[in-house]
Amino acid sequence: MLLRHAKSDWKDESLADLDRPLADKGKKTLCKISHWLNDHDLIPDLILVSPAKRACQTLKRLKLPKNIPTQVHNELYLANLDTLKTLLSTVPTQYERVLVIGHNPGLEALMHFLSQKQEPHSSKLFPTASLAHFVMPFHWQHLTPGSARLTQFIRPKDITLPAHEGVEKTE
Repeated sequence: MLLRHAKSDWKDESLADLDRPLADKGKKTLCKISHWLNDHDLIPDLILVSPAKRACQTLKRLKLPKNIPTQVHNELYLANLDTLKTLLSTVPTQYERVLVIGHNPGLEALMHFLSQKQEPHSSKLFPTASLAHFVMPFHWQHLTPGSARLTQFIRPKDITLPAHEGVEKTE
């Protein structure tokens, strides 16, 4: 699964890009993605996350079980396609459902690489807090163009929460 970090806050221009936090809107959209992941029982068994503050805050707000192995990889910060492929090729075979939380344009490039000509019409852009879910018939070490099936591309605006869920308060 590939998840682009939620919308970041640009108010403080003195912050380095790596240190930009989530915007209030980004925090709210993560409630939807978290609900969707849990509702579809898509809980990862390994999480790879960029060290960028907005990516780490995205992970924190997903409300996933705390016992999932999580690795912060410096190379995920603004990673390109080759960097992402190299990193994924090192994932141990024991992990079958991996969640990568990172940035564009790398995530979008990886999505198109893996799904070659299988893109749903809604995946032409990879907006913030969007999730690409793939099924792969083999292990991560064998990534080739078109080697995975993009089963779902979910944007926060595509998700409707049950009335009792509401939108969580921002902090």
